[in-house]
Amino acid sequence: MIQREINSFPFFSDLEINKYSDSFVPYLYLDGHRSSSIGNSDIEKYKSGCRFFLRFGATIRKFGFSQMVTMVHTSRNCNDRERIESIQSAIQNSLDFSDHYIKNSKFLLYGDLEPYKTNRNKDFYNFLNEVNNKAPERPAFTHHILINYSEEWALNNLNRIKLIPEISSVIRFTKGFVSGGWIPIKMQKTVFVYSQVPSVSEFWSDDGILALFLIALKNWSSIKDFIGTKVYKKEERELIHQRRDIDLSYETIKLNLDSAFHNRIISFEVEGPVVYEI
Repeated sequence: MIQREINSFPFFSDLEINKYSDSFVPYLYLDGHRSSSIGNSDIEKYKSGCRFFLRFGATIRKFGFSQMVTMVHTSRNCNDRERIESIQSAIQNSLDFSDHYIKNSKFLLYGDLEPYKTNRNKDFYNFLNEVNNKAPERPAFTHHILINYSEEWALNNLNRIKLIPEISSVIRFTKGFVSGGWIPIKMQKTVFVYSQVPSVSEFWSDDGILALFLIALKNWSSIKDFIGTKVYKKEERELIHQRRDIDLSYETIKLNLDSAFHNRIISFEVEGPVVYEI
C-alpha cells in the first residue's frame, strides 16, 4: 500500500523513505486559520487547524516515522485573549484519544504553562495534564507540542527541551519566517519549506498532505550534508557557482494530483529555490 502511494508521485520514486524514518523530524508551524474564511468563528477555524495537524501526523506515522514537532501558539499570542480562548476550545474539542489518528500516541508539552493555572484557564490546564497522563508506556508515535512558547522560555529551560529531537525541516504556512518558535540547539541543521496555502484541513486532500511531507523529506535528504560540514571539490564549486549565481537557478515542478486547493510549495536547494505547483 505504501509503495503504491509513493509510486503515484513519480518525482519522488527515488526517495529512500525507510532510510530516514528514524532521523527525519518535521516541525509544523501552523498558520492562516483566522483568515481562511472556513467556519463562522475562530473556534471552528482553529479546529480545522487541529484536524490538519492530526491528518499530517497520521500520514507520516503510516510511513514509519515516529516523531514530529508542532507549534500551537507563542507567548506573544497571549496579548489577544479572545484568540487564546478560541485556540484552547478548539484543542479541547478536537483531541479524542480513541481516534485512530492519535491512538497510542504520546504528547509532550513545552512552554510556559504557569499562566494556565489561574481560574480562567484552569479547565485547559487540567486538560493538558490529562493529555500527559494518557501517554502509553510504549507509544507508536510522539507529538512534541509547543504551547505558550518563546525562545526566552526555552533558553531558561534547556533541561526541559532536551527531549525534543533535532528538527529536520520547518514546514511553514502562509508566512515566510519563523518568529517566536526557534528551538535552541535543536535547529542547527534545519531546512525550510513554505506553503502558500494555510494549514486548513479543508484545503488539503490526502494526496496534498502526502506531497507536502515528501517535498520536505526530499529537500532535507538532499541538502542536509551541505549544512556546516560540506567539503567542496573544485568542480562542485564551479558547477554550483554557475547554476546558483550566474544562471540564477529556479525550478518549477508541477504535481498533478488530487488536491482540494491549488497550492504553491517552495523548498530551497543548494542551487536555488524549487517551486512545486500542486
